[in-house]
Amino acid sequence: MELVPTLWIKKHQIKTSTGLPFEFENHRFMKAFLNDMNPLQVLLKPPQIGATETIIVKTLYCADKYGWDIIYTLPTASDVNDMAGGKINRIIAQNPILMDMVKDHDTVEQKAVGNNIIYYRGTYSNKQAMMVSSDLNVHDEVDASDPGVIEQYETRLQAKSSGRRWYFSHPSGTDVGVDKYWQQSDQKHYFITCPHCSEMQYLSWPENIDTQKRCYICKKCQGVLSNEDRVNGQWVPRWGKEWQKVNGIKPFSGYWISQLMCPWITAGKIIDDFATKSPEYFYNYVLGLPYSGGDSKLSQQELFQNLTNTSTQPLFDERVVIGVDTGLSISYVMGTQNLGLFYHKDDDNYAGLNAIMKQYPKAIAIMDAGGDFIGSREFYERWQGRVFLCYTNSRFNGNELWAWGEGDKEGQVNADRERSIQLVVDEFRTKRLALQGTESDWWEFWLDWKNLSRIKLFDPKTNQLKGVKWVRNGRDHKAMATVYWRIGLDKFGQGEYATFHEPTKSYGNGIEVSADGKTAFFPKMW
Repeated sequence: MELVPTLWIKKHQIKTSTGLPFEFENHRFMKAFLNDMNPLQVLLKPPQIGATETIIVKTLYCADKYGWDIIYTLPTASDVNDMAGGKINRIIAQNPILMDMVKDHDTVEQKAVGNNIIYYRGTYSNKQAMMVSSDLNVHDEVDASDPGVIEQYETRLQAKSSGRRWYFSHPSGTDVGVDKYWQQSDQKHYFITCPHCSEMQYLSWPENIDTQKRCYICKKCQGVLSNEDRVNGQWVPRWGKEWQKVNGIKPFSGYWISQLMCPWITAGKIIDDFATKSPEYFYNYVLGLPYSGGDSKLSQQELFQNLTNTSTQPLFDERVVIGVDTGLSISYVMGTQNLGLFYHKDDDNYAGLNAIMKQYPKAIAIMDAGGDFIGSREFYERWQGRVFLCYTNSRFNGNELWAWGEGDKEGQVNADRERSIQLVVDEFRTKRLALQGTESDWWEFWLDWKNLSRIKLFDPKTNQLKGVKWVRNGRDHKAMATVYWRIGLDKFGQGEYATFHEPTKSYGNGIEVSADGKTAFFPKMW
C-alpha cells in the first residue's frame, strides 16, 4: 500500500531547500492539500507560507508513484530558472530519496523521474505550450501568468475529460486568475474551535483580532486565541455534493489560506500591515483574498455614458480605422476620429474585412499579430500599406505608448499592452470615445470589456509595487480590438477625410458589400 504524501515525507525525512525538515505542526493546514489527489484543485494563498516547496515535493511524488508526466508552469522563463536553482535542485540535493528518484539533478527545464518527466515552463510562449503532453498541469503564480497560454496548456493533457489541473497563487482581482477557479470550487475554509466557548469559526479580518490588545480573539466570546488554537483546525467545504448536483458540474477542490492561520505571524503584524500597506497588498498578500478597487475595471456605466443614441456614420470615401483581434474568430471594431466607434462584429473568416477594405478605399486596419498567424499574414499581404500588425508587450521599453516600425519593420507597430489598455479605459471614463448607437447595439461589446480587470503586482520580498497588469476572465476580443483601433487612430485619424454628417442616403436595414465573389451584410447598429 502506497503511503500518502505526508506519511511518505515523514518516512523519508524529506527536507526543504534550506535543509530543514518538512513539518506539519505549524503547517497543519497544508496536510489535507498535500494529500489531496483530486483532478481539479485550486489554492488561494498569501506568499511565504511554504506552498511552492510543498507542491514541488508533491509533484515529484506524483510522477514517481502514479507515473504521471507533469507540466509545471510559472509566469516567465526567468522565474523557472530562479525556482530551479533556488528551490527544486536544492530540495533534491537535500534528500537522498529524491537523488535516487530524479535522473537529471541539475537541469532547469525538466526532471526525469523514473520513466516520466516533469516539465517546467513559462507562460509567455505559445510555442512551449505546444511542445509536450501531460497527465497533470500545475500552474504556479496563476495571476502573474498569461491566461491565454495557460489555456493552451490544457490542450496538452492526455487524461480524459478536462484532465488534471491544479492552480495555486496569491490572488489579485475578483473573477480573474486563481479566483476564477476558486469560484468553481467547494471553497473549503479552515475552521478552528474556540477553547472558551466551543464556537467553530474560520479566522477573518478584523473580527478575529483585538486591535487594542494586539492579539487574536474569538468572534463570539472575544476570548484570546493561542497559536495552538489557530493552527489546530479542520477543513470545511462551503459547498457540498448538493451544490455539485444542482449545478451539474464537478467542482474544484478548493482551499483558502490566510496569514491569520499561520502561528508564526502575530496579530501585531497583521494590524501593522493593514495600517501601512495598500488595500491591494493587504488583501492579496496578507489575507490571500482578491481585491476589487473602484478603478480595477471599466464599469458598465463608464462605458455606456459614451453612447450617442444617434445614427451618425461615415461615408464610403472617408477615412475609417479598423481594429482587429484574431484567434478562433475575427473580432473587429470600426471608427473615425470625429465619430468615435460606429461598428463592431465577430466573423468566422476574412470575407467581411476584405469587403470593408474594398468599400472604404481609405480604410486602415491595425490587427493583432499574435493570434491567427496564417490568416492575419494573408490579410496583411493582400492590403499592403493599409494593414499594420500590432505586437503588444507588457515589457515594452519605449517611453511612448507605441512605436511604428521603419525600414524592414514597416507595416508593424509595437505597443505597451498595459498602458494602451489603460489609455482606452481612461478615455471611456472621461467621455472622449463616442459609441454611435444605443445600449443594445453595444451590449456584446461591453461583455468583452467586462472580462478585463487591472491588478497590481507586488514583489513579496520587498513589498514594492512592480507594476500593473490587465488580466482577462473570458473573452476580451472586442476590447483588444478597440485598443488596436485606438493605436491606429493616433497615427491615421488625422488623415484626409470629408466632414462627417448625418447620412442623407438610406441603407435600409444595413449595407451589403462584396469581395472575392462573396457578399457580406452589415446590419445597421442603430
